[in-house]
Amino acid sequence: MALAVMNKDGSKKSVAVTLKMEEILFDVMNETFLKGRTIQDRTNHKEIASLFASEDEENKEKIMRSVKKSWGEIRSELSDYLDSQKLSTDNRNLTSTTGDLALNLVMPSNFNEAATDSVGDACHAFIVNNTVAEWYIVTKPDEAKTYFDLAQNAMELIRYSSSKRARPQVPSRG
Repeated sequence: MALAVMNKDGSKKSVAVTLKMEEILFDVMNETFLKGRTIQDRTNHKEIASLFASEDEENKEKIMRSVKKSWGEIRSELSDYLDSQKLSTDNRNLTSTTGDLALNLVMPSNFNEAATDSVGDACHAFIVNNTVAEWYIVTKPDEAKTYFDLAQNAMELIRYSSSKRARPQVPSRG
């Protein structure tokens, strides 16, 4: 999910974060399925059926817009480290359901590599929870806040993990 590599001269570290879209979509659909299953009873079948996110055409646009919005928020949060020259955007090109999401970060030389996985995991969690929250705004508004809170916790972990720094090393004397 994330890989940190320090340049040989000790300068900035390159961190590549790749999120598999199929994993994001699976987690969104699985989360809504599990939530629906836990509150299902003999009388609420139609309500429960509407909770389940799927890749059906009528659902896909909403889900992919939420994923794109969440991805943009992550890119904005990590913009100080982002290695990108992107200068334009539009609201037509939704993220593909089959493509991966990739960030190329240029971190300070003292970035603590132990936090690399945490950055990637938190990015995944933010997108999934934010997407589920936006899905629930439409299908189950009383559950949306829970997932927005989880998304914000993940964003806080992105901030925290990306700002982790390694302790200085005593130069070898020899």
